[in-house]
Amino acid sequence: MSAGLGWGQLPWGVCDFVEKTVGVVGTVQAVAGPHTSSFAAVVGTADGAVFVKAAEEATAPLSARAQTSEIAASAVTGVLSPRLLHHGAVDGWRVLVFEYVEGRAVRLCLDSPDLVQVVGAMDRIGRIRPGRSAGLPTLVGRLREHLPPGRSRPLCGDRLLHTDLTSANMIIRPDGRLSVVDWGQVALGPRWVEVAFVGSHLVDEGHNLGEVRRWMWRFPEWRRTPHTTRRLLAEAMVGHTNGRSTWWLNMIEAPIAG
Repeated sequence: MSAGLGWGQLPWGVCDFVEKTVGVVGTVQAVAGPHTSSFAAVVGTADGAVFVKAAEEATAPLSARAQTSEIAASAVTGVLSPRLLHHGAVDGWRVLVFEYVEGRAVRLCLDSPDLVQVVGAMDRIGRIRPGRSAGLPTLVGRLREHLPPGRSRPLCGDRLLHTDLTSANMIIRPDGRLSVVDWGQVALGPRWVEVAFVGSHLVDEGHNLGEVRRWMWRFPEWRRTPHTTRRLLAEAMVGHTNGRSTWWLNMIEAPIAG
């Protein structure tokens, strides 16, 4: 994958597609972050700013596939996320043009006042049931090779999951609203799974497993999920990350009382 390309390094057809849809590009500000797109930037035109992502299918197939998921997600997320203004396939590249959302990244930690809005966003996402016709990938599809034969049913579900609610993917606008961005890891599954993924990001932010387990236990859907089912997800995630995230096995346990 060619990462971090500048505007002048993109194929002419990609630049032409963007300018035909939003106008002549005057400024380009690269966006740093965990995204895997070959190009990601805030692009300024005479009519304002937009956010542009582009990925070359040959050299960044996973990113191109994620952009396909983002297109499908944009049809069901509503005001939760920035509007997808334009998208297209040009010269072997996938190009997405989004409404630009001004604001700051959420402070994702257990003592942050932002956490109230994060929980609210989790609830709103989990209430959405897009249906199979939405063309969204499933959690089981993502983890299938790491699930024991015949054991996938507990991870099946029809609820919308973001699965990547990191600090960088949640923006608080100047008016206080929270917008969720980067739906490349979207999936359909049971809503309790989102609790686990947010818990994993809290671990990434430096919280210890005991703190995270206590926080996760506050969610009724998490408490109601059988231990064997939570363990199934954890073992699949260890496999999915090639053994780099063995702490998942401890994170899904009930908190220690006291």
